[in-house]
Amino acid sequence: MTEAGMMWRVLAFLSVALPALAGFSKPVQNVQLAHGQNSVTLIFEADRPIRKAKAHCDCTRTRIESNRLLATVDTSKFDGKVAKTIDATTDDGRTTRLTMNFTVPAALVLSARTLQWKVGSAVKAQTLRMTIPKGSPIGTVTEAALSGEAFDYSPRLGKRPGEFSVIVTPKSTAQRVLNRLIVETDSKDPRFARYIIYLRVK
Repeated sequence: MTEAGMMWRVLAFLSVALPALAGFSKPVQNVQLAHGQNSVTLIFEADRPIRKAKAHCDCTRTRIESNRLLATVDTSKFDGKVAKTIDATTDDGRTTRLTMNFTVPAALVLSARTLQWKVGSAVKAQTLRMTIPKGSPIGTVTEAALSGEAFDYSPRLGKRPGEFSVIVTPKSTAQRVLNRLIVETDSKDPRFARYIIYLRVK
């Protein structure tokens, strides 16, 4: 048998033994949401008809249109970075995990979510800085209150509009302690109405 004949046989065997591979052009999609955006619809396209889809979150509704999968996601409760997935099965029986990565822009930029001191370290003040970015659903910070009695704190306005700071000092670092600083804003959206910063001697 000639080399060309052998190659033809190999290709013929592979075409029978290996099923056609189904694929989605973009199985992972990254979405930057706007402030207050409550829903978004994404389209996933496969190279063959889609038979069924299973979303792993009640926030996601799916609709199949031949080789297209439309996913409408309720984003009203999303904050920060959120990932949601769907298992989509094409007509050849193959299942592909589709991933949607959402990013909600920060309504209040915090310099830290935890202020921490070591047990036995010097009693020194730390400053929590807060900035309200343009387009934020927050107009102003209305209150900063301490939950606990192990720290002293002093809220201050920044030099520019939308800038705030809180100077926090532990009363002692002799033992472990955990308090919370609760920052409240004027936002009507519950996602952005309250922020909790942990104060810890560890």
